[in-house]
Amino acid sequence: MNKGFWFFGPSGSGKSFASLYIKKKIKNSLVIDGDEVRKYISFDLNYSKIDRDVQIKRVYGIGIIAIKSNLFPIISTVWMNKVILKKAKSVGIKVIKINNKNFNKKFNSKKIKRNIVGFDIFYDNFKTYEITNHKNNDFKKILCRL
Repeated sequence: MNKGFWFFGPSGSGKSFASLYIKKKIKNSLVIDGDEVRKYISFDLNYSKIDRDVQIKRVYGIGIIAIKSNLFPIISTVWMNKVILKKAKSVGIKVIKINNKNFNKKFNSKKIKRNIVGFDIFYDNFKTYEITNHKNNDFKKILCRL
């Protein structure tokens, strides 16, 4: 039985949309958005791979606190690594990678590509559940099956 969801994937892939959509469906849920954690807790970090690893450790910790408080964490972050993936799965958090077909179009037009996951920083080699965000209506149907 799932005790939480963790969505990860590139910027603009639909993680926040998925989190807010699922929150409406699950009682006692708590959205833990990586951007919000970075703003209020991890403001001491930058966007290097090392800092991203520290960030998701903190996010994982908040997720554990939520579970211990009988809440259902719905987490969204850009980054994921093997260590946190394994820990999250071990406590019942379903980890889901969200892909977006338009990601490359969005960032190929930018001249400066610095510390962007998918261009400068790449995920560890691991397997997890993946979904692709094509259109919102199809995406909602996929989310309902989780």
